[in-house]
Amino acid sequence: MSKPAQQNANYQHTAHRLPVTKLPFVGERADGRFGYWVLADLGDDQDPRIAGRTFAAWYLLYAEYNGPMAAEDLMDRIEREMPSRYPAVDRAFLAEVMSRRSQNSSAA
Repeated sequence: MSKPAQQNANYQHTAHRLPVTKLPFVGERADGRFGYWVLADLGDDQDPRIAGRTFAAWYLLYAEYNGPMAAEDLMDRIEREMPSRYPAVDRAFLAEVMSRRSQNSSAA
């Protein structure tokens, strides 16, 4: 087996996980407690819809790496902490995640 093929075979058998703490919306809240939907201040020039869609992309990456059970658990935790101080971010995040889920289910 060639070296690239062997490396690819090794990669496929290695379980990879994306730690929840690497997600940009997970971290320490203002009260010092750990939170699953912690949003940094948005600047006046930042579009909250883009922030929401970016967070959705991170969530979907987390789901891909960690599987549907971990993704469902994380979504439950996020939804318990909503609404945030940026409702437009919340709406964009949820809309993008639901849109991707419906696309994936209709493609199956």
